[in-house]
Amino acid sequence: MNTPSSRAFSLLLLALAAPVLAAAAQFAPVFTSGSVLQRDQPIALWGTGRVGEPITVELLLPESTAPLTISATVAPDGRWSVNLPSSPATAVSATATLRLLGDTTVTLTDIAIGEVWLALGQSNIEWRLNQCSPHTDSLLATADHPSVRLLKIPHRSYVNDPFPRFAWKKFDRASAGHFPAVPYFFAARLQRELGVVVGIVNYSYGGTPIEAWMSRDALTAAGFQSALAEHDRKMAVWPDFAAYDFAWRDYESARKTLESRKKTNPNDPAPGPPPTEPYGLRTKGRPAGLRESMLATITPYTARGALWYQGENNAGRPGDYRALLTRFVAELRADWRSPELPVFIGQLASPTPNWPDEQDGYAIIRDAQRAFAAADPHSGLVVTLDHGERGNVHPINKQPVGERFARLALARVYQQTGYAAQSPSAVSATLAADGRVTIAFADLPGRLVLRDPALPTLELRSASGAWLPAAAVALSADARQLLVTPAPAAVPPTEIRYAFRNFCAL
Repeated sequence: MNTPSSRAFSLLLLALAAPVLAAAAQFAPVFTSGSVLQRDQPIALWGTGRVGEPITVELLLPESTAPLTISATVAPDGRWSVNLPSSPATAVSATATLRLLGDTTVTLTDIAIGEVWLALGQSNIEWRLNQCSPHTDSLLATADHPSVRLLKIPHRSYVNDPFPRFAWKKFDRASAGHFPAVPYFFAARLQRELGVVVGIVNYSYGGTPIEAWMSRDALTAAGFQSALAEHDRKMAVWPDFAAYDFAWRDYESARKTLESRKKTNPNDPAPGPPPTEPYGLRTKGRPAGLRESMLATITPYTARGALWYQGENNAGRPGDYRALLTRFVAELRADWRSPELPVFIGQLASPTPNWPDEQDGYAIIRDAQRAFAAADPHSGLVVTLDHGERGNVHPINKQPVGERFARLALARVYQQTGYAAQSPSAVSATLAADGRVTIAFADLPGRLVLRDPALPTLELRSASGAWLPAAAVALSADARQLLVTPAPAAVPPTEIRYAFRNFCAL
């Protein structure tokens, strides 16, 4: 009998039997209207589509009648990728159009061809301009620099969690406050000097160690096997994802309840203990997690180079950092198929208040950053110590840091001259018979200037192993070498170091 219920059941069977059609071809989420594409290099583009779907990508440049065109077919895994021919920069007042022709047509407008840089790390390269008052108040009040653009990748700790919507933004009154400060000042200086649109792809996550951005293979090569084994032991607690997801949602509910209680009654002396986050797939610092959930999203977006400003969450075990940094950069260059990709390192300046100045976790990280940059011909170190703030892991004067990154890039990548790009670094120490030490420097553009003749953070190591402050310091006759006179207890000195502590008031 053909009843309404039987007809509905038949329709359901037909629906279940019908093939599920994959969505038509589309660009990966990192490509939106307003995108900046790298000039003078083949442009990597990719996306998803129906398996076997033929696609064509067109880039129509201003004042051009024939677009740059390339065709491909969606692969069996539902993905496609192409490399468009290189293009010169568009004028800052002109834009291009990017089209994807497949089962349907996708059109992206307001595309600029210019300079693209990656900005990676944790909170200091994510710290926003609206968090830097009063240093940025006047900038934000008049923000209007559309030739600087940003793609900020949202936080996502687990690869299968949905991504919030994101898109390229121009620097204007509406968006400026949310621009990360160091990348903005870097990009603004580049834009001013180069005269092209500059785009920043910012993928950063506060409170994360370097190993979260690396693959298991790279971590193994860096000697991280025991930590991986501990990670695997913790992950094995969960019989399946559903069990972990239930624990995670319970934790999130308890965390939000506590936050609400604190907000309702901020003077409550005992709002309750914070809930314990269950270690698992949504733990932001777990090995390889952010590489899978965030970094893979923009790999390999064609870019000129990268800024890396990270290390705070590795300062508790700093001895591993140089090996980890070396492997991280090597893997980043492999992912971008560019063995000479410039990667510039931002020095750590200051820890949180619970780190005593005289301890040296941050100093060891800084030395690892310095040693890596000195040994790598395509890297460089941006010194930040003189802009640190005692007890503040996020110093708020970000402009000098961003502009130092920019000067380094302008000199090393764009071959500009006429200004100091690299901070001076000690290259040799000569011991005299009377115990005095003469230190010579590289990258010294002028004369050395001493702010404090005592230099309390310049220390000499005695034969007994004790580190002692230098008793007197004087400049050599040409003011390009440092002459250090040790205290009698440090004669003869065996080693010399400067600013080798968590924080130094320079």
